[in-house]
Parts: sequence; C-alpha cells; structure tokens
Amino acid sequence: MELKGKPAYNGDQGVSVLALVLLGRRNVGKTMTGNTILGSRQFETGVKTKQTVKKYGWVDGLRLAVVDTPGWSVFGLVNAEQVRHELRRSDMLSSFGRRTFLLVIPVDEFSSREGQAVEEYMSILGSNVWKHTMVLFTYADELRGRNIEEYIKESGKPLQKVLEMCHNRYYVFSNKLSDRYYQVSQLIQTVKKMC
Repeated sequence: MELKGKPAYNGDQGVSVLALVLLGRRNVGKTMTGNTILGSRQFETGVKTKQTVKKYGWVDGLRLAVVDTPGWSVFGLVNAEQVRHELRRSDMLSSFGRRTFLLVIPVDEFSSREGQAVEEYMSILGSNVWKHTMVLFTYADELRGRNIEEYIKESGKPLQKVLEMCHNRYYVFSNKLSDRYYQVSQLIQTVKKMC
C-alpha cells in the first residue's frame, strides 16, 4: 500500500478523492474492514461505533476517504433514530467527488428480516443509493471451501434481492489475509470500474 511518503493531510480540497462508505448491521466487520482498507488502525475497534467517522489514506496512488458508520440492528437493539441520523451524516461526509457505498454483509445466514432492515436503512440515503452500492461480503473464511456463488444460491431470496438492487455487484473480503495489498487493490479496481 502506498501509505508512506504521502503528506499527513486530512482534508479533501484540491485532491481527487474516492469515498468509500461502510454500511451494514452491527457486528459485520465494518470498522475492521475500514482499517484493512486504510492499512492501519485508524478506526477504534472493540467498541460499538456510535458516530459516523471519516478517515483518509492512500491506495495505489489514489486518495481514499473511508467513512465508518454505526450499525443498525435487526432486533431493535440500537437507537434506530440515532442510526438514521448518522447515516444521513455519512451521506454528507462523503458527498464530494466519487463515492461508493459498501454494504457490508458477513458470510453467514441472511434472513428475510435482515433483508427488510437493509432496505429500510438504505432508503434513508435516497432512491439512487443502489446505483452507487456494492455488497462487500466479509468473513470470507466462513465459506469453508464453497465459492461465493454457492453461498448466494444457498442463502435464498432475501440476499438475492439485495444483490439485484445492487445490480449484482459484490466483492468478497477477508480481514485475516496476510496479503492485504492485493485484496484491497482489487477492491479499489472494482470500485473504480463502478464509478
């Protein structure tokens, strides 16, 4: 990663920036994914994200703004109005230049209730949000030999519907890989094609 040798600059004026907004329910690995993308521990892990936070980094010569958001709950375990407010803030914090919403979904069971929560919370960002959204599957090690297409098929209609809304754009991500550079570089290339 090209994180070293770049100016310690936290603004976005005068520099072409690609914003990646991490969205999803609680405990799906958004914060850890943000740190993996940026190549350092910039977001605080081990605590619940309560406010939207934006951090900057460089990947392959490209300036990134990664926005971490509080997760929503399928079972009403968080303050839904606060999450809605923070999602709106994430939209404002990332509204400059090119941006992509990364809907973080772990490779585990995806219920119809989760599908409904995704639709409800994503709708806060407007009807055009799906044009700029890609599913980012986390915990790829849980595939255990299956490929992602098998997992999607086995998961059924709720997950398939979400993928259709994203125009079937997705990427599989592991925060445990030792070769972080290749994985993040491929993610950025995929996002750039989307933009």
